[in-house]
Amino acid sequence: MPRQSVDASSTADGLDTLNIAALIYRIDEDVPLLVDANETARRLLSIGDSFPTADPWHWLDARRCPATGARHPAMLEDDSHASPQWQYFHLRQSRKPLRAVKLKISPLDAPADGDHRRHVLIAVGEITEADSDATPSLLPQAEPQLHQMLGNLPMGVCVIDVEGYLRLVNRAFCRFFGYTESELLNAHFRKLLPEQHRPAADQYHAASFPDALNQRRAVEVLLRDGSTRTVIIEDTINHDDLGRPQHIAFLVDITERRNLERRLEQKNRRLEYLATRDDLTGLHNRRFGLELLEQTLERSQRYGEKVSVAMLDLDYFKEINDQYGHPVGDTILTDFSRLVVELLRASDTFIRWGGEEFLMILPGIDRFAAQTTLNRLIEQLHDHPLSPYDLRISFSAGVGEHHHQTSKGLLEEIDQALYQAKSAGRGCVAIAPICVSRPGQCCNQAFSSL
Repeated sequence: MPRQSVDASSTADGLDTLNIAALIYRIDEDVPLLVDANETARRLLSIGDSFPTADPWHWLDARRCPATGARHPAMLEDDSHASPQWQYFHLRQSRKPLRAVKLKISPLDAPADGDHRRHVLIAVGEITEADSDATPSLLPQAEPQLHQMLGNLPMGVCVIDVEGYLRLVNRAFCRFFGYTESELLNAHFRKLLPEQHRPAADQYHAASFPDALNQRRAVEVLLRDGSTRTVIIEDTINHDDLGRPQHIAFLVDITERRNLERRLEQKNRRLEYLATRDDLTGLHNRRFGLELLEQTLERSQRYGEKVSVAMLDLDYFKEINDQYGHPVGDTILTDFSRLVVELLRASDTFIRWGGEEFLMILPGIDRFAAQTTLNRLIEQLHDHPLSPYDLRISFSAGVGEHHHQTSKGLLEEIDQALYQAKSAGRGCVAIAPICVSRPGQCCNQAFSSL
């Protein structure tokens, strides 16, 4: 076909007199860009005045397969197999019915301004509304058995081409997603995915051609009603009769199984939490606290680090429960635990030992520094009333320092010191004595109260 000149877009304008829409494309690095259009095209195809631009519609070929990339009409003029006669395509445009168009494609000479990129004139000789309910024959005629076999399967099956468009969907697939077959055919698979998953899905799809085989993965999909489900997709690569690769994907709904797994995971996490934490206060519980104490004492023994341990007991807690009730008592325990944790160092450990008793592990300090810390806590507690009744509470404490005793021996020492603090009138801290080299001989006893 003889070339026409771009300079005279008069060629395109002249087609206005015949009521023929004319489009001029420039091929930019194998990407067709619309650079001009006559008045008929602007009117019939709803084109604005901003050029160059990408197509404001999607091209489909005569069989309604997406005409993208090398199959775009503007690219066919470079195809040695392209016919110079009228060719049939379809246009899908937002909020407009599918339209059938008849095209004639002609190459153009380079423009006078020195732009040597290829230009193409597309004359649109006829524009009619296509039958949107008709189901196009998307699979090659050589594969009717495949169409019939997949159509009768009870699981959802689809065929997806290299560009990501659905080429076949069976009845189970349509029922699952809530669409009719005509609504899914020629749609991009992104339509069936939540928006946040689409970029990753595009990358996976592009990377899976042409060699990936028998891929199996869990995917979250989007149904027509806006709900999401989890499916297992098992797909493989097949080739049509022209040798083009395509995905055949099989879907199995595993939403209920996944929900059950999540509930079991939540229960397991809850059990793990309860195995180490006190359910009321969130502090470490006694069993796990003993493990932490053993680890701390072992580290102290190995590296020669100081470590002090204290036992705290809330004063007159039974009377609070009797007068205000156990819910108020529980609030006292949780508020007290939160206050103490906020005031301690990140390296300190606070443990609910049981009832109104708490164990405190204070690494890196001796018993006198630990006594100072506890006295400061007693002062802070006096300034922070607890529970909705604004109750002011205090605690008694016994403090000991690790000097090669076993954990059991250290706990016995600080328990005895706690008993002394309570006997002294409560609201005070007593320090357990440190035994010297000769058995039965102790020194460095200390006692403080506020």
